[in-house]
Amino acid sequence: MDDLTAWIDARLDADDSLGDDAKYLVVAAFEGDDALEAMSSGSKVQAGGTGDTEPPPPPPPPPVGAYLKSITVQGFRGIGDRTTLELQPRPGLTIVSGRNGSGKSSFAEALEVALTHTSYRWKHRPSQWASAWRNLHTTVSPAVEVVLAEQAVGKTTVGVTWAGDDLTASNPTLQRHGQKREAGIESLGWAAPMESYRPLLSYEELGQILNRGPSKLYDALAQILGMEQVTDAINRLDSRCKALKEPKARLDGSKSQLSAALGTVDDERARQAQRLLTDRVVDVATLRALAAGTTAPDGTTERLQAITRVTLPAPTDVAAAADELMAAVEAMAAAGDAATSALERRIDLGARALDLHEHDGDQACPVCGDGTLDAAWASATREVLARERGQVAALKDARARLGAARTTARALARPLPAALADTPTVALAGAISATRDAWQRWENAPESDLELANHLRTTLMPASTSLSALLAAVATDLAERDEAWAAVASRLGAHADLAEAWNTAEPAAKIARAAHDWLKKHDVELKNERLAPIAAEAAEIWQELRQESNVDIDGLTLAGTATRRRVAINASVDGNETGALAVMSQGELHALSLALFLPRATMDASPFRFVVLDDPVQAMDPAKVDGLVATLSRIAEDRQVVVFSHDDRLASAVRRSPVDAQIWEVTRFAKSKVEIANAYDPSDRYLQDAFALVQDVGLPEVTLRRALPGLLRMAVESAAHDRYWSSRLAAGESHANVEAEWDGARLTRSRVSLAVYGEAHSLDGWLTKASYRRRALRVCTSGVHNGLSGDPLAACRDVEQMTVDVKAGRK
Repeated sequence: MDDLTAWIDARLDADDSLGDDAKYLVVAAFEGDDALEAMSSGSKVQAGGTGDTEPPPPPPPPPVGAYLKSITVQGFRGIGDRTTLELQPRPGLTIVSGRNGSGKSSFAEALEVALTHTSYRWKHRPSQWASAWRNLHTTVSPAVEVVLAEQAVGKTTVGVTWAGDDLTASNPTLQRHGQKREAGIESLGWAAPMESYRPLLSYEELGQILNRGPSKLYDALAQILGMEQVTDAINRLDSRCKALKEPKARLDGSKSQLSAALGTVDDERARQAQRLLTDRVVDVATLRALAAGTTAPDGTTERLQAITRVTLPAPTDVAAAADELMAAVEAMAAAGDAATSALERRIDLGARALDLHEHDGDQACPVCGDGTLDAAWASATREVLARERGQVAALKDARARLGAARTTARALARPLPAALADTPTVALAGAISATRDAWQRWENAPESDLELANHLRTTLMPASTSLSALLAAVATDLAERDEAWAAVASRLGAHADLAEAWNTAEPAAKIARAAHDWLKKHDVELKNERLAPIAAEAAEIWQELRQESNVDIDGLTLAGTATRRRVAINASVDGNETGALAVMSQGELHALSLALFLPRATMDASPFRFVVLDDPVQAMDPAKVDGLVATLSRIAEDRQVVVFSHDDRLASAVRRSPVDAQIWEVTRFAKSKVEIANAYDPSDRYLQDAFALVQDVGLPEVTLRRALPGLLRMAVESAAHDRYWSSRLAAGESHANVEAEWDGARLTRSRVSLAVYGEAHSLDGWLTKASYRRRALRVCTSGVHNGLSGDPLAACRDVEQMTVDVKAGRK
């Protein structure tokens, strides 16, 4: 597990405010697209993927470390004929000095074009400058050649030519020692590091570091913090949030359009739909029912639809009921109005007397006592009972028929329906009123059967006529409403589908948003943790550069997100806190820009073993120039630092400081002829100091003989150091190995052998080839311990000759 994953896991475990689902989503986003997709869909990620998945693109080549060995330019900017700037491919400080227009910055710009295919200075110029990069004083084709000392390879040459006038339309090539030339420089693997650890800084770019907007500086610093995994995870979660939020976006768009459409429809369904649209959680079932017309009957449309369901009895049914009622009345009249109950009791008494006679025989009448219950009586009684029973049955049938006919007739005259109790629309008021009146007359049936039958025959037709007219008017109204509603009903149904999709996606969208926001918040926190050492180094560099400035830089943090991201530079002036940029002079701003640029360009992770600055001292006062020399010399302990400057104050500051630096002087003559002269190097400076010491007549002899060997030894060892480091690093040896070999060779003799032979080697044969070599080495060894015994001037000349041999690697 890498440190980023461990950092995130530890904070996820400690954060109880974030749900488990969101935590799992953060972890999946870190693992990659497949893991996040599997987490989202609930599926498992199969090791090695599936056969249908295209293999991932091959990773870019790992960046290689390299120093600059030379820059050759022809027909470009201020340089006409082919001119080469030789550099020592090792850690150290090199100043390339020359007046404005001398052509020195053309080397810096040519290097930038060779490595980046563009120029910061020229890409921000107007279009009319597009072809002005060609030199006007030569007919040679423009070309740039940069020789690198590539680690583990040795000499690597980057060449650039142009077929046309477009500066960016170049034809770069790369050729490693002993290998075929290849198109492009991609195999260096420098594309991404050039963005993260850009080692090139022109004057124009220096001026823009703090002026091109807060987000640009934020991005430049954030890019070097190794946070790509976090950034990728945030981007994955952001994409997932957008995908899950897409149904909401479609729903919002539909809502806006649907609401406008509903506002044009005068319909209770439209008003009800409008109310539903305002709810945060849309009631999908009600929306769909509304679209289908099956909502609760509580609106105008529903009341109109209720009227359409109102009916009166069929005329044939009413006529039949009236006829049956009249017939039942007549049947009842024909049956008579006898006392049915008394007749039934008399029939029952006769039946009992017959039953008594049948069981006990003839006998006196038990009721009157006068008559006799005999066979004649029984026969006569049976005839009477049969006749009376017929009369009772006919009477009951007539009565039942009349009751049924009366019930049927009265049921037809049913009460006024609730649908006609009120008026849904003003336009229907007259028709409803007429129908209501006719219905109420139909409803008020008389009590008399004959009057009821007549009521049925006379009041149905007016009620039916009024109802028919009302139903026709209602049908017209509904048709008009349905026509208007049909235009939005389908859209309402589609909106219900969108609402359902969002209701389904919303829980997952909330989880994804929580995961995204959590990671984004902690992204800034982690960035500032990683920025802390860079900020501390920037503050240290500022302390060196500020010199007499009263502005203190107290801190550097990344703040804000998205379009509000910025770098907060906390500062104080004479102890009072303030914003740094508001109180700084132009020179101080340039110094602060360098303090922000150099830590980024010299990080250990950078493959560029060089830093190139073009005119960094402009607008700086002399004190800050001295501070810049101190800063650059410290960086040059393990970086190749090349500074182009037209301001002689930088070269002067180097000359008067105890800094091991080399100074090249660039001079431009007529027709863009450029010459480069070695104006100063550490070995020469020690020799110059030694010759000056000899010529100092006021210096005591004893002091001279004690001090002179030390200066001459430093001249020899400086020459040996330059030769050994440059040759070994140019051959592709690693910086660590070269440094270890050099530090292990503590004797001057051993270091000279490293310079001449590239390894520890006996110097006996080398010393015998030139007598001055042996004398010079003796001065630099025993002379340092015992003092100089011979002629001081001769000693200086012997050492001078030997340093020439050492620098050239002459065997």
